[in-house]
Amino acid sequence: MHPGGTKRALPVRTCLPVVCLTAAASMVNCTLAFRCFGIHPSLLRGRRECSVNLLFERGAWKLTKNPTVRSARGVALEILTRVEAGGAYADILLDRELKGLGEADRALATELVYGVLRWQIKIDWIIDCFSKIKTKKLEHRVLCALRMGVYQLLFLTRIPPQAAVSETVELVKPGGFRKAGFVNAVLRMVDSARSAISFPLLKREPVRYVSVVFSHPQWLVERWIRRYGIKEAIELCQANLRVPPVTIRTNTLALTRDELLKELEAEGIESEKTRYSPAGIEITVGQRGRLGTKDRRFYIQDEASQLVPLLLSPEPGESVLDACAAPGGKSIHIAQIMENRGVVYAMDKHASRLRLVDKLAKRFGVDIIRTFQADAAGLALQPALSGLPAELRQGTVPGEGFDAVLVDAPCSGLGVIRRTPEIKLRRKEGDLEGLSSTQKRLLDNLSKYVRTGGRLVYSVCTFEPEETDEVVEWFLKGHGEFHVEDASMYIPPECRALVDGNGYFRSYPHLHGLDGFFAVRMKRG
Repeated sequence: MHPGGTKRALPVRTCLPVVCLTAAASMVNCTLAFRCFGIHPSLLRGRRECSVNLLFERGAWKLTKNPTVRSARGVALEILTRVEAGGAYADILLDRELKGLGEADRALATELVYGVLRWQIKIDWIIDCFSKIKTKKLEHRVLCALRMGVYQLLFLTRIPPQAAVSETVELVKPGGFRKAGFVNAVLRMVDSARSAISFPLLKREPVRYVSVVFSHPQWLVERWIRRYGIKEAIELCQANLRVPPVTIRTNTLALTRDELLKELEAEGIESEKTRYSPAGIEITVGQRGRLGTKDRRFYIQDEASQLVPLLLSPEPGESVLDACAAPGGKSIHIAQIMENRGVVYAMDKHASRLRLVDKLAKRFGVDIIRTFQADAAGLALQPALSGLPAELRQGTVPGEGFDAVLVDAPCSGLGVIRRTPEIKLRRKEGDLEGLSSTQKRLLDNLSKYVRTGGRLVYSVCTFEPEETDEVVEWFLKGHGEFHVEDASMYIPPECRALVDGNGYFRSYPHLHGLDGFFAVRMKRG
C-alpha cells in the first residue's frame, strides 16, 4: 500500500520472512487459511504476493514472533492505530496490551501513547510541514508511526534522534520498503530542520495559534477564548497537556485512609493525602505501575469524581438510585458512605456494563448494591415504583420514592481531556446539543422518583454551558417542586473553594489541579 493509501501488490521479498506467513502463503489453494483472517477466496486471484499482502493488512503479522511486535514501540503503534481508526480508547487498550512487558517498556509505551494523543494536533502540523502527502491522506498505521517518531524527536529528550528514526522505520517495514523509506525521509527532515519549524502567529491568528501550539481543536479553543479570555484559555490547554496525578479512593469498609497510607509506605509506594477528598490518596509520579488494579483496599479515581457522592450525602439505611451506574465507582462509594447499610440501586441500559458493577461490588465487599437494566431516560416507573423488577421490590424501596437519586449523566467528557486526550480529537461542537437533550430527558424522567424531601444530584465531567448551567436552568423552570441547595453545605470545608455563587460545584484542571467536573444538588419540596 502506498503511504497515501493506494493499494498495490508488493512482492514477497518485501514482507518479513516469518514462518506463519510463509506457511499461509504456501496454502493459497486452501481457502481455510485465509478465511481465518476474514479474507474471502475471491480476493486472492491466485496470486501468491497478493495473498501475503492481504494477510498483512488483516493483521496476520500479529501472530509472528517478530520481536518488534511486543516491544514498547510496537505495542504503542498498535494502540494508536486502533484509536485513530475510531472507537477504541487508549486506557482500556493499555491495560490489556501492557501485560507481559517489563516495567521500562510499559512506561515507554504509556508515554508514547498518551504523549502522541496529547500533542497530536501540533505533531500533525509539523508532519504537514515536511511531508508531500498530508496527514489527512495518510493511512492510519503510517500516520501513527510518523506521529510516534516526531514525538520522540521533538518532545522526548532521552531518546537519541537516530534511535527514534530507526526504531520507527522498523515498525513500518512489514508494510513494504516504500512506506519505510517514506517514514525515514520525513523523520530525517524533521530532525534536521527542527529549529526552522514555524507556527501561526498569536497576534494575527490567535485561535489558530492556541489550537496548534497547545494542541486543541479550533472549535474548542474558540469557545474557551470567548468565555475565559485568551490567557486563561491557554492555561486550560496547558493543564490538559500535563500528566495528571494518580489518585485512589480508600475502601473505608476495609481500612482507614491513614492505615492505607502506612501500608503503601511499607510496600515502597510513595503517597500522600489528597487536598480535597477525605478518602483520597495521591500516588507519587512514576509509582502507578506498582498499584494492583484488583486491590480491594482502594479504587483508582480522580479526586473531583470522589467528591460527587459526598454531595449526595447518603445515609445508612436509605434507599438510593444511581441512574447511570456503570462501571460502578460511584455506586461503590455511595455504599461505603452508607456503611454498607440500606440499598443502592445501580441502573444502566447495558447489561454487559452492569456486570462490571457486580464485579466491583464483590471486590470491595459491598452487598447492598442491586443492579438492574433499564434506560434511565425512558424508564417507566410508577409512583409506587412498580416498574422495578420483582426481586428488587422486596419491601426495600419506599412507595413514595427514593431518598436520593444520582444522575451522573453521559456527557462530552471535555473536563477529563488530560486523562483521556483522544476525547478532544473526536468531539465535535455539534455533539453538545444532542448530549444536552439526553441530559434533560434523564433529569425530567428521574425527578419523578425522588421522594418529597429527597435530593437529586446532577453531575457531568465537563464545564460546557450547554451541559451544565443551561441544563439545570431548563430543569428548574419546568420543575418548581425542586430547588438548589448550596453544595458547600454538604462537602468538606476544604472543598468550599470549588463552589460558586449559585451553590454549584465546579472544578477545573488549571485552577484546582482536578478533572473538570460540574455538579448540583437539588431538593424536592
